[in-house]
Amino acid sequence: MKAYAIYGKEDMRPLELEFPPLEDQALIIKPQAVGICGSDLRQYFQGPSSRYKLPVVLGHELSGEIVEIGSEVGVYTVGDLVTIAPVIPCMRCHACSHGRDNLCELSLITGTSFDGGFAEAMYIPPQMVQAGGVVKVPKGVSYRAAALTELVSCCLHGLRQFKIDIGDKVLIIGDGPIGLVFLQLVMLMGAGYVVTTGRRARRRDLAAELGADEALDANSVNLTEHYSGYFDSVIVATSNIAAAEEAQALVRPGGDLLLFSGYTPGTMMTLDINALHYKELHLHGGVDSTIKDFRNSADILPQLRLDELVSGSWPLDKIVEAFHAAREKDAVKLVIEP
Repeated sequence: MKAYAIYGKEDMRPLELEFPPLEDQALIIKPQAVGICGSDLRQYFQGPSSRYKLPVVLGHELSGEIVEIGSEVGVYTVGDLVTIAPVIPCMRCHACSHGRDNLCELSLITGTSFDGGFAEAMYIPPQMVQAGGVVKVPKGVSYRAAALTELVSCCLHGLRQFKIDIGDKVLIIGDGPIGLVFLQLVMLMGAGYVVTTGRRARRRDLAAELGADEALDANSVNLTEHYSGYFDSVIVATSNIAAAEEAQALVRPGGDLLLFSGYTPGTMMTLDINALHYKELHLHGGVDSTIKDFRNSADILPQLRLDELVSGSWPLDKIVEAFHAAREKDAVKLVIEP
């Protein structure tokens, strides 16, 4: 089966995948849509981090059609449209036994240490099937929207670190696909006033269309001047360190700050410990998602407007061109359709 694997910085090549004999509790799927994530772009344009087992097939935001089923798999049928969780947990370690399987140190990560979806077919091992990480897509949800379940689940997991109360004022710094999913989720949770900031006009327009009360131009607005101590929660959905540092001043006393973006190893930021202490600020991180978060995210797909985030699709053999197109100013979320 043809796939595209990353070997190093700006080095992605076609690869023929060879699957083991189908195990009794395994599946094979044909990917239908695979999102190009910001982390995929970082690994390609900046070079893979040490987490990546090279060569590896990227692509962890995906939906696919089941084409083969192991003899002991009874929950699925050939032809089912499914979506796949990003983490294959061991389900035995301390993190897994405490419901934090996203932090499993023995896990395999789709598109990082285990081949992902930028391929004509994908082998889903028994461990993933048994953990519940293969989820049927609700009726009426498109395969493109279903591919973004992983993105939704990671945002939902981040929001589980604190509580959004009805009527809360929320700021989302960054209006890329992640910021636009956060926008929809906090609105579903009852937030009363939601502000987004970003640097691309198309994304600001989309944020407004999706319901943001304000969609601000980060190039021209001074957030500290206008919103100091104003927000109940601030979500930083960009890897801009200056934005993360400024965000501390935007949270009200007792409020929550979620740092939700991938940063390169060794990245540091200035933290105002005095403000953290005297304002009782709550600082949170969030990475990947648990199987539970993923399954919950699949359930709410019909309530989200995910198709509107997909600004273009590319065939598998044009994947390198697609990666470059994903950096263009009008791009929101691009998907590969193998």
